[in-house]
Amino acid sequence: MMKKFFLKYSLKIVSDYYPDYDEDKLDEIRYGLEATYLSLTKTFVILMVCIILGIIKEALILLLLFNLIRLTGFGLHATKSWMCWISSSITFIGIPFLCRSLVIPTYMLGIVCLFCLICFFLYAPADTKKRPLIHSKRRFIYKVITLLIGIIYTIAVLIVNNSLIQNTLVCAMLIECVLIHPLTYKIFKLPYNNYKTYVLAKNIV
Repeated sequence: MMKKFFLKYSLKIVSDYYPDYDEDKLDEIRYGLEATYLSLTKTFVILMVCIILGIIKEALILLLLFNLIRLTGFGLHATKSWMCWISSSITFIGIPFLCRSLVIPTYMLGIVCLFCLICFFLYAPADTKKRPLIHSKRRFIYKVITLLIGIIYTIAVLIVNNSLIQNTLVCAMLIECVLIHPLTYKIFKLPYNNYKTYVLAKNIV
């Protein structure tokens, strides 16, 4: 009910300000608004649960570190709302518990970070069917920025003497690796390197 009201009200504002927008453009905006609404409501609920469980600090740190590297690494999105809820709940409620309790030798965390950096070099950024990254220069810039963020995280893991921060940095990198890896796309039967399909279709036309 709230979702329908939010979309209807928001699209009305857009239509009033931009009356020349056609249905395709409005559908594109509707998709973005739906994603924003889902993200906000999901984050709010998860954070409330984290407050109740006493892991809000750990969850906020993970959210911050993960979303920073996700901005340029991209990666797959759940195709259904309930899948997004389940995966996000497991990630941002379950993993903070592990980050708080696990104590792993720094050299092992460093090895994991090296694996993640290789993954970022090979696969970042990973696009989706609804949002293909069609510009090669932009893909290159995103790759470089993702690698730089990964390197900064790795350096922090090696020099910071705090197991919570170390674990959270590594987990943020690992989550992003999972989301951009071709095997994950294959498991969920989602198309990979969608920009190639877009460019090919454009050349055919």
